[in-house]
Amino acid sequence: MTERLRTLLARRGVRVGLGLGAFVAWVASGIYMVPPTSVAVTRLFGAVQDQAVPPGVHWWWPRPIGCVDRAEVTRTFAMPIGVRPQAKPDATGHDLVDPIESRWVTGDTNIIHLRSKVSWRIADPGAFLLRTQDPERLLRVAVGAAFTAATSGMPVDDILTSGRLLLREQVQRRAQGMLDGWRVGIQVLSVNLDGVDAPAPVVKAFQEVQNARADRERLVSEAEAYANTTVPVARGEAQKTLLEAKGFEDRRLNAARADADRFARLAAEHDRDPALLEKRLYLETAERVMPRVKRYVLEPGGRRSMPIRILE
Repeated sequence: MTERLRTLLARRGVRVGLGLGAFVAWVASGIYMVPPTSVAVTRLFGAVQDQAVPPGVHWWWPRPIGCVDRAEVTRTFAMPIGVRPQAKPDATGHDLVDPIESRWVTGDTNIIHLRSKVSWRIADPGAFLLRTQDPERLLRVAVGAAFTAATSGMPVDDILTSGRLLLREQVQRRAQGMLDGWRVGIQVLSVNLDGVDAPAPVVKAFQEVQNARADRERLVSEAEAYANTTVPVARGEAQKTLLEAKGFEDRRLNAARADADRFARLAAEHDRDPALLEKRLYLETAERVMPRVKRYVLEPGGRRSMPIRILE
């Protein structure tokens, strides 16, 4: 009886030890590590508990009680639009252009081929990991819809020339708005255009239009440069002429006023004593004129001789 009891206790001890070891191993399996470029999202019975567990070594309830998901939040991802990724790149190292996905209709009913690359990052790890099954597919759908809406509102000439920046901004804004509405947890960082081309049959015609537009812009720039150098000179000369005319006007007016004032004062003096004023004017005039006149004085002499003394 004692031997049988010992055997039962030994078996029970082994079972308890095995169960305790299994429990310890299960608890130890809850230790996990988060890489430096990532954060972790912890769940307990399916409910999110923490959406931003920092990098490092942590512990969380193992499955099936808890669950840990990781997301690279510091990495920038790139998604090509209008090209079909290849499993094995060709000799050029580029993906194949998809003639269907890269084709869009413009606002003036023309067709263009667009190839772009979208840079994005994970902004909300919880929403990115748990709210959608395929967030990258939703990103591709949102960017494609944004390109469709943006190109349909712009003429083909603007898209091929000066409207590329506006196109990129509109696509980024529209795509981000759709992703935020769907709560995908993705932030669109930039939309880069790798290629904007017209269909092959009309490439030459579009190139001629672009060359003509470039020539027009060049001629306009040259005309503006000529105007910028000529107009200021003409304005300066006109201002100089106006200033000279104004100075001449001021001098003539001042001289006329001085003469009129002088005449008025002489008239007043003439009214008081006309004879005295007339004699005074005669003497003043002679004083001004005589120094400029050569004077010859004839002295009386004989009948036939006439000595002359010249006074300077």
